[in-house]
Amino acid sequence: MKSTPSLPLSRYLSQKSRPDRPPNPTTYIKEGAVLVSPEDLAGLRKLLPEVSAKAARITDSERLRRRIDLLTLFFRESQSQGGTTERQEIAFVLFYFLKGYDIIPDSIPKIGLLDDALLVETALHRNQEALRSHWAARQRVFPSDY
Repeated sequence: MKSTPSLPLSRYLSQKSRPDRPPNPTTYIKEGAVLVSPEDLAGLRKLLPEVSAKAARITDSERLRRRIDLLTLFFRESQSQGGTTERQEIAFVLFYFLKGYDIIPDSIPKIGLLDDALLVETALHRNQEALRSHWAARQRVFPSDY
């Protein structure tokens, strides 16, 4: 098992935008999720400590950090569900966050995580029902600020 994205996924992640239209977060996530292979899912599982460590270093936005933690927890706990659309979309966003294929480089003060935050928010919104169901199945209360 490898812990880096597959070649098709890496190529897609490295495209900053398509020349025929500006990037749309929903479309970007949907198209990227289709490229997430079972090997990518297994590789991301190995990378979850790195995702958590990078999230822990976010000092500008506690909200973003908590949301990445929520997506990471969902991904970790939903591993037995295989390659569901929700899991693939969340995996795509976590790869984007971790691997630095940023439209806005993370190193730019104050705005470097805006693209990551936009994708995290979009993934949360798109997959809210699955996330809430996941929490309910584990008899946990879904955080109220989501």
